[in-house]
Amino acid sequence: MKLTVISIMIPILLISLAISMNFLLGMNVYQAFIDIFNPFKVMEPIELGVLFLLVGLWIFDTCIRLIRK
Repeated sequence: MKLTVISIMIPILLISLAISMNFLLGMNVYQAFIDIFNPFKVMEPIELGVLFLLVGLWIFDTCIRLIRK
């Protein structure tokens, strides 16, 4: 029971902390929630490129390992 409550409370507290930090940055409620729940909206293009490059390399490595088996 204690583990379940802790597992639920930690993400809730972290999300509320992140939303309150967005409020301090001057964002409205809608933009704060978009920022928290959809990180792709706030990423720079180079960050998206690095993300997709790493995901592509991970998929490539997985395919190579499956082919070798």
